[in-house]
Amino acid sequence: MTRVLYVADTHAFLYYLLDRLPPTANKAFVEAEKGNATILVPTIALAEAIHVIEKERVNTDLKTLFSLFELGNNFTTIDLTLEITRMIPETRLPELHDRIITATAKLLNATLITKDKKIRESQLTPTTWD
Repeated sequence: MTRVLYVADTHAFLYYLLDRLPPTANKAFVEAEKGNATILVPTIALAEAIHVIEKERVNTDLKTLFSLFELGNNFTTIDLTLEITRMIPETRLPELHDRIITATAKLLNATLITKDKKIRESQLTPTTWD
């Protein structure tokens, strides 16, 4: 069976930790838990999640956040690379972090798990949420 590849943005990652994902987005994470998919979290999304947790805007902690990556290779981070950086100029979105996350999904031919309406409407890369 071929493993499906997803990129999770900050909202998707945090909502997963909080058990607040809508059904379609949750299905991607459940598939990763079963070993049928891989969820990649760009390091910029991870950094943003840390910031949100430190500001106490969500009810979770850093230990919970990092424990997800100890579950094996179904959940992993992906660094900002030169290839991704080169795609930023053609990824027309208002926020830099959204451009980086979207470019990451596009480069990897992965489905982006995102709540962000502007990203979903841009059709720059396949997305899932509802």
